[in-house]
Amino acid sequence: MGARFDHLVVAVEDLDEAAARWGAAGIPAERGGAHPVGTENVLVRGPAPAYVELIAAGSEESNPWLDRIRSARGPISWAVAVDDLDEARTALQAAGFEPDPPVPGSRRTPDGELLEWRVCDVGPEPYDGALPFLIEWTTSMRPGPADGPVLEWISLAPPDPDRVAELLLVLGFTGHRHFPRRAFFERDGVSITLVPLGEPEHLGEATWVSFGTGADMQPASIVLAMPHGLPATLVLDQVEVTTRPDRRRFPERALLPAVDEAFARLREDLADWPDPHPDGRPAAEEEYSRVTEPERYRLLAARADAWVEAIVAAGLGEAEQVDPRSVSWVGEQHLAPSRTTVVRGRPGTQPVVVALLQDETFVQVGVGDPVEVLDLQPDCGCDACDTGSADLLDTVDSAFVLALRGGVLVVRDGDRVVRRSLDGWSSSGGSDAERWLDDAAAGRRTDGVVAGEPWLS
Repeated sequence: MGARFDHLVVAVEDLDEAAARWGAAGIPAERGGAHPVGTENVLVRGPAPAYVELIAAGSEESNPWLDRIRSARGPISWAVAVDDLDEARTALQAAGFEPDPPVPGSRRTPDGELLEWRVCDVGPEPYDGALPFLIEWTTSMRPGPADGPVLEWISLAPPDPDRVAELLLVLGFTGHRHFPRRAFFERDGVSITLVPLGEPEHLGEATWVSFGTGADMQPASIVLAMPHGLPATLVLDQVEVTTRPDRRRFPERALLPAVDEAFARLREDLADWPDPHPDGRPAAEEEYSRVTEPERYRLLAARADAWVEAIVAAGLGEAEQVDPRSVSWVGEQHLAPSRTTVVRGRPGTQPVVVALLQDETFVQVGVGDPVEVLDLQPDCGCDACDTGSADLLDTVDSAFVLALRGGVLVVRDGDRVVRRSLDGWSSSGGSDAERWLDDAAAGRRTDGVVAGEPWLS
């Protein structure tokens, strides 16, 4: 059955004041309309379906929904959208849940449009804080502003996270291989984590997922992808909000059609392949020492060549194939390049260096002179770390978009290094990575900084 995260419900006292708070943080919040039960809302949303609903009482009447909203502040509930509410409800009943019968719901927008849905409470009361409620949209909501935020990830701390995880699994969500009952990562939707995560399973594998559970942790944390700006974190109405640039809306993405066209020609008979570990299935022990088809990774080299060709064809720079021995890379290099290309843009931009390694089965993308590595794909080439061609090609794309995006890309101090990514940053040692990046961007720090102007405006 189709199911996805739909929206987070946040109770506020005054909608106009709440909209002003979020707007002052650079996050637009617009009036959504009024419900027949007497509540009104403001929505934080963009072109994707999921959103944040700021809700307040708009009537002096008394009913379960109004009374719940009046007595609460901050995140109080969340909704899971399903394609078939009756089917979902039956599945939950079979799993031991006690969902209420579906009831109709609606909202009249400020421009007079009537949106309608069916809704089903799973918990014992409206806007229950322990379990989400289900919603089946019978009138599709129009997309939000194209320049609005896209909700990508939400972390919640329910009283019984395993019970919530069971609900999500029944509805068809896929658990992450390390935290199958507490983490649900969606590539093209909203990822959900339920904290505390607990100890990861499959301890022989690497995992990057880590969330604090301190007393100062907010009841809900979200990540919003914005069309512009730098990563930032703040608290709004008891929601920890992290904003980060949305790479899908970067101007560099305009090169992708040309990249795809060149890639279709350059790949020749190189084939795609699926993720060998679908549905979060862990890798087998023997996969860590096995490389079944190393030649398949030449597909990544073809993608890198397509990016170089598209950059040159767009008149953004010139490419030169150089002797790999003439290029100096920062840090120890474990694989010898078999072909190296340097792409130079207009003055002020950082040169992009592409090295194809080990018979062109690895792609390394870097910037500067000497060259700082932005990414190396595949990670190691073993079968256990293989995530499928689609994910690997997307990672190569991200490395080129980041390089062309410019700004502060790397800050280094001895063995410590902070690298920007499209989703934020990574750091080796220390806890002041954001300050390093801020200082470099403001010109207060220049030593060890690799920064350049954007290749596209």
